[in-house]
Amino acid sequence: MTIALVAQLEFGYRGPSLHVALETTASITAFAAAFLVLGRFRRFGFLDELILSAGLSLLAFSNLIYSAIPPISDFESNRASVWSLLFTGTIAAVLICLAALLPRRRIAGGARWPLVVYISSFALATAGAVLIIEYEPRLPLPASLSIPANGSRPEVVGHPFFLATQLSLALLYILAAYGFTRRHRITGDELSGWLAVACVLSAAARLTYFLYPPLHPTWVYTGDVFRLGLFLVLLIGTAREITSYWASAVAAAALEERRQVARDVHDGLAQEIAFIGRNVQKLRWRDADPELVDRIMDGVRRAEKESRQVVGALSQPTDEPLELTLARAAREAAERYGAAVDLELVSGIKLPARKREAVVRIASEAVTNAARHSGAERLHVGLERAAGGIRLRVADDGVGFDAETRNGRGFGLITMRDRAEAFGGRLRIRSRQGEGTEVEVEL
Repeated sequence: MTIALVAQLEFGYRGPSLHVALETTASITAFAAAFLVLGRFRRFGFLDELILSAGLSLLAFSNLIYSAIPPISDFESNRASVWSLLFTGTIAAVLICLAALLPRRRIAGGARWPLVVYISSFALATAGAVLIIEYEPRLPLPASLSIPANGSRPEVVGHPFFLATQLSLALLYILAAYGFTRRHRITGDELSGWLAVACVLSAAARLTYFLYPPLHPTWVYTGDVFRLGLFLVLLIGTAREITSYWASAVAAAALEERRQVARDVHDGLAQEIAFIGRNVQKLRWRDADPELVDRIMDGVRRAEKESRQVVGALSQPTDEPLELTLARAAREAAERYGAAVDLELVSGIKLPARKREAVVRIASEAVTNAARHSGAERLHVGLERAAGGIRLRVADDGVGFDAETRNGRGFGLITMRDRAEAFGGRLRIRSRQGEGTEVEVEL
């Protein structure tokens, strides 16, 4: 049944207007992709991206000049335009393959390197096109119609050199697909993944042209459908890259603003709190109420800790994994009181920004309380997934306290409970005299 269906397929359709539309779309998409990759080169300076940009530009240029413009200008495509298209497309494929397989290497030199690469590529393509036009009468037809003597159905026969070039182009694009796939796997670059898919479609198009050579340059063939897929994938990859760029630019601007606020807090508020603490200590020498001084100093220490947490939270990247942020906050809180901490944190947990901050603050407060009051030298912090959320545990083997009489009365316990309940969570404290304490939060 499949053979019967394939036998009924037509591999060429007369449609000059559709052909012009496809080639124009392909050219615009390739130019956009080339411009985007050139922008990446200007940002990061990788030679392979400059070569890739030149290859995509040649691909767009060849489609526009040799395939899209002639029908619009009522200029009938001839063998010179077909061979020029093939020659320029071969140079573009070689550049794309080189860009995929070359090791990543940064280069310096400002605008000099783009000029060298672009001028060399287009000069080679132009020189080849001039020679092809000059010797057009001697050029063979890329494909011709063969009519068998027995009167059977005519067949399209491709010139051997034309067919060999199509196979070579297919091989180049397969190698390029391998290179981009490998780069995507190593670096995680999303655009490389889209380029790998595009190269696979381009290789499929070239194999189709090898099996079914295009007889009429202004017709639409099955290979053109694969080529259209190539440029659609390039368009998607370009759109994704632009979206990613603007998202990273916004994130970088937000991070810089957060760090500026952190510097202001550190240089302003934190310094004033330290000044207050130093002067309150002097009250002990002036017959002030010792209990009043202790209460004020407790407030100063809480303000200092809060300011440090604010500075730390604002200085960290917003996309840092939760387990790394939590580990840093727990270690810093424990080390301030000479305690060590064991971490058992599940990776890959993603939370909204406000809930994430609440979890880090609760963990920091719980570790601070345990390191300061329990007398334990080593604490345990655990983070795991729970039904519909996460579970955070902070435990110590210190002196403990009577949870029935003190649960919820300390300032730190009150703030932890308030933070948990603000997100619909709950805080549980299990402690007994001489048996340590465990703080558990579910969000």
